[in-house]
Amino acid sequence: MKSARFREAAGALAARVERVCLMCAESNPADCHRSHIADWLVGQGHKVVHLLAPGRAVEHAVHPQEELWRDV
Repeated sequence: MKSARFREAAGALAARVERVCLMCAESNPADCHRSHIADWLVGQGHKVVHLLAPGRAVEHAVHPQEELWRDV
């Protein structure tokens, strides 16, 4: 997460004006690599909402070890 390649790609995602949806086969966000991207986005001040099922969504909660990949 600290690589220049990740920061460049995540920064491009965060810079988009329109809403973005990342999809995966994993139904639980905690079991998916998307949670790392979501941690980074929240750390940059963006709101991330996980769509779990029709009519069911939850705002992203940063992983307790997020500091391991923080840019600082």
